[in-house]
Amino acid sequence: MGQVKKRKKIMLISPMLHQGGFERICVMTARLLQKEYDVVIAVFSLEDVAYDISGLQVIDLKLKARKGKLNKGINVFRRSHKLTRLQRKLGIDISYSFGMTANIANALTTGARRKLTACHSFEEIKDVPYMKLISRHSDRVFCCSKKMADLVQKKYGFTNVQALWNPCDIEGIQKQSRVAEGEDLSFWETEDKVLVSMGREDDVKGFWHLLKAFRKINEKIPDTRLAIIGDGEFKEYKELAQSLGIADRVLFAGLKRNPFPYLQKSDLYLLTSLSEGLPNALVEALSLSLPIVSVNCLSGPAEILHENWREAEVKQEVFEADYGILTPAVKPVKNMQTDMEEEEKQLALAASKLLGDPELYESYQKAAASRAADFSKEAYYRELVSCIEEMTK
Repeated sequence: MGQVKKRKKIMLISPMLHQGGFERICVMTARLLQKEYDVVIAVFSLEDVAYDISGLQVIDLKLKARKGKLNKGINVFRRSHKLTRLQRKLGIDISYSFGMTANIANALTTGARRKLTACHSFEEIKDVPYMKLISRHSDRVFCCSKKMADLVQKKYGFTNVQALWNPCDIEGIQKQSRVAEGEDLSFWETEDKVLVSMGREDDVKGFWHLLKAFRKINEKIPDTRLAIIGDGEFKEYKELAQSLGIADRVLFAGLKRNPFPYLQKSDLYLLTSLSEGLPNALVEALSLSLPIVSVNCLSGPAEILHENWREAEVKQEVFEADYGILTPAVKPVKNMQTDMEEEEKQLALAASKLLGDPELYESYQKAAASRAADFSKEAYYRELVSCIEEMTK
């Protein structure tokens, strides 16, 4: 009888498993890797779990966030110490962390054979002391976009940086989009075309730009509506919509555990972020064959919507990319007045043109699903396993 191959042991580290991008990736990674490896998830707190963790081994370190600089510093060392003991006890081969606080704790551990850290936002890589720490103490630093990896290499001179696109469960999204029980889709059940955007209430999402651009779109195409799906009260944005005279055409839908029936019924996806890492929402929209108009912010949209991302990223004009339309990056200064900026006008004109051109619209619908496949969970799994096997030879 042949010798049974010993399964390697992987520890995934996340601060929590509440609603969020890298938390979702952590859980998905665990499910993908458990086919080939022994996987455990270590979290600092198991409060407010938003994802299905049934069948997964999850360990609560019970070291949730604390207020005050001193308490935060103490927490860092308590977390890394507890993780190190756990890694040694379980014989961990690879520890792989998600998010800044988890990356810091992981970088300071000494119990795993190899350490992987992952950066998921452009803002994250601008933190010089943090980036130097995790690079110095990680065997590999993953960046969720090629642009981010490129910037990190140029700015810091790190050689252990690699782009690893976030995984998208395309089949799961398509399946969930057909499950609309208990969902209120009345806003979508009209003859109007519904434009949609997703994101929490955060200035980085640039929703004031979105509202002003939509007013211009609605002036040109009156049978249009706008839905914003995401967590938050959006009080000041509701007031802005009122001032713009579009309050009756805009829905602030709130956080949806399953936003995909809403995306499925929409006609166009708009993104107005000031910056991103690699916006999952764009890939999710593509997986449902939803045409996209996005500002060309740092980073992500150019990389998702065009094969030659280096060509696309410098286009600060309306650019019909391979898989969607890019428009100039918007200004970062928050302006809640009703006057329009040039970039908002260009976004509105691009969206209006796309909605009014059936041939162009259909071409982007057809291209969408094929592009989404490049960001599939299967593609992510193959890349990650290749890295794990290389490091644990």
